[in-house]
Amino acid sequence: MFKKKQLFNKRNMLFGIVSLLFWIKTYAAYWIEFELGVSGFVQHFLLLINPLAITLIFFSISLYFKKPKTSFFVLLGLLLSATLLLYTNVLYYREFSDFLTTNILVGSNNVSKGVIASTFAMMRPWDFIYWFDVFLLIGMYIRKQKSILKFYKKPVKKREIFAVTALGLALFAGNLTLAEIDRPQLLTRTFDRNYIVKYMGLNFFAGYDLFQTAQNSQIRASADETQLNDIIDFTRANYTEPDPQYFGAAKDRNVIVIAMESVQQFVIDYELEDETGVKHEVMPFVNSLFHNKDSYSFSNFFHQTGQGKSSDAEVLAETSLYGLSEGSAFQTLGSTNTFHAAPAILEQKGDYTSAAFHGNVGSFWNRTDTYRNFGYDYFFDSSFYNVSGDRSLEYGLKDKLFFKDSVEYIEQLPQPFYTKFVTVTNHFPYPLDEKNQGFPLAQTSDDTINQYFATANYLDQAIEEFFNYLKASGLYEDSIVVLYGDHYGISNMRNPRLAELVGKEREEWNEYDDAQMQRVPLIMHVPGAGNGKEFETYSGQVDMLPTLLHLLGIETDEFLFMGQDLLSGEHDNTVPLRNGRVMTEDYTFIGQTVYDKDGVDITEELSETETKELKELRNEAREELRHSDEVMMLDLLRFYSPTSIQGYEPNEYIYADQLENLKAEDGKTLLKERKGLSSETLYESDAPELIDEMNFNAFIQTLDPEIKPKVDKLN
Repeated sequence: MFKKKQLFNKRNMLFGIVSLLFWIKTYAAYWIEFELGVSGFVQHFLLLINPLAITLIFFSISLYFKKPKTSFFVLLGLLLSATLLLYTNVLYYREFSDFLTTNILVGSNNVSKGVIASTFAMMRPWDFIYWFDVFLLIGMYIRKQKSILKFYKKPVKKREIFAVTALGLALFAGNLTLAEIDRPQLLTRTFDRNYIVKYMGLNFFAGYDLFQTAQNSQIRASADETQLNDIIDFTRANYTEPDPQYFGAAKDRNVIVIAMESVQQFVIDYELEDETGVKHEVMPFVNSLFHNKDSYSFSNFFHQTGQGKSSDAEVLAETSLYGLSEGSAFQTLGSTNTFHAAPAILEQKGDYTSAAFHGNVGSFWNRTDTYRNFGYDYFFDSSFYNVSGDRSLEYGLKDKLFFKDSVEYIEQLPQPFYTKFVTVTNHFPYPLDEKNQGFPLAQTSDDTINQYFATANYLDQAIEEFFNYLKASGLYEDSIVVLYGDHYGISNMRNPRLAELVGKEREEWNEYDDAQMQRVPLIMHVPGAGNGKEFETYSGQVDMLPTLLHLLGIETDEFLFMGQDLLSGEHDNTVPLRNGRVMTEDYTFIGQTVYDKDGVDITEELSETETKELKELRNEAREELRHSDEVMMLDLLRFYSPTSIQGYEPNEYIYADQLENLKAEDGKTLLKERKGLSSETLYESDAPELIDEMNFNAFIQTLDPEIKPKVDKLN
């Protein structure tokens, strides 16, 4: 037995206080910041004790150092690192409703200054509580350095140190045992990181995630082609025959894909009421496309992205595979994996030229490397645009300027072409400078929600200007235009404050409502089709590529696609989301809970037979995620090459040098059709930045010839 004097000596008390304060603030963060879905006595108890176990084990490392100053600074360093882990997860969760993973952290070098702006936007006045104990310990050392070091003068006996570590290990073992009882196979079958944090704690999750990442790297190295067998069987069974009335409806046309940043389905046809009671249509032009007779539009279309957000949407839309369960596939695998993506397929099967356009740096989400492996012939990132001054916001060139400035490259592309435009202005935290404002702000308690509608309206205007150019230039009739929302714009954390604007009560908002909000718009606009309509098919972004290829008259049965043709009468209306939730017309599956179409939790009302049948339905949908993960993580497509694209190799030149290749292209181009006369003059935009530039240029013409060259350089 330890003597009372030994147990309560000053060194042990300091260690105990530091551990206690960190335990308290972590537990507070669980309730204040994270939506962990805690219910029942066991889960509440585990949530209370799980921060303590790892804290004692981790902080006890400092006790093994004999030198007083070393021991103190090790404790301070451990507290600082643990606090940094907690706080970065708090900031990340506030926007992404998820926890930081190793893949996200490793890929942080690809995050632009826009992420820093988002980080500051995520901070809250109460955040000082997360750093209080760190500053307290530092302050105590600065003011009472000698007294603090006296605490460490007498060495702690080894058995006392071992006792602290053993206590932590015992708590951890008990924690894990109770967790496995309440949630069997917690660490082998979970689709949701919330479960691991809820049962085992944030610190454990960080270590577990690091281990899983390293393990996955080893598994990938040992992969072989035999692991494709089950996947091939699945995709063959998953394939759906195209509907003859739609197959080839856009044959040989140019393809123009517009990724509408953060646009959700609830914005379609939405009218925002201002302070005076007047209603304003948020996206009138996109609405007109959604209901156009030449558009195939989908109102129950879900984003299926994970932590990779916009980049995950690109994986889904262009490869018919899912992003990773954690991290971004672009960042983690984009530089090395083999892909069967839209640009490569269309080049081989339709002699298409491909180009991607994005007003941010190519390193963001590792797009430069990934696009090359997707098969893109050209990639125009921010280095090909004027992004100086007020032409850009945090995430890149403003959309109106982005579309207009892309014309000089579009008109040089040999046709047919496949192009993708990744917009950025409607990006969190939805800033818009004063000269571009005009649409009323929403009247909620959340500034982010209030601004969201204004930036969505700006995007709508930019798309309308681009369509007007397509019509004026003659490209419109020869193209199919695909518009899709890439992911949610309003996070789960903010949804309750949005509730009043979408006809719901804030107090009644729950996880079912969050799941329903994951709808995003999909519009496939084929000028002249005449048989367009709104489809209520339950579907997701993984279905986009098979649908597009069938509209272009290209068969897909030889590819390992996870998605199905949305226009096929055989389409399965079961949609797995990346977090493991499953959406159907009649049921919503969230964890172990089942909701009916009215949002009523019917889990306890189901018979044993009904429960079994619904679980089978849910698990079959999740099988799609598992197969996709295997293809991606093991890079299995390197072992599989469909006949039509055998021998395909990505281009060898780097995108920075692509203009010479573009000018040397043969074939039909818009510029050649116009006999060298640029179509840029056909583009009409009301962007105030362009007006300012026009005024500036007019002013230059009035200057003295000796001064003019110097001012030209400023422009």
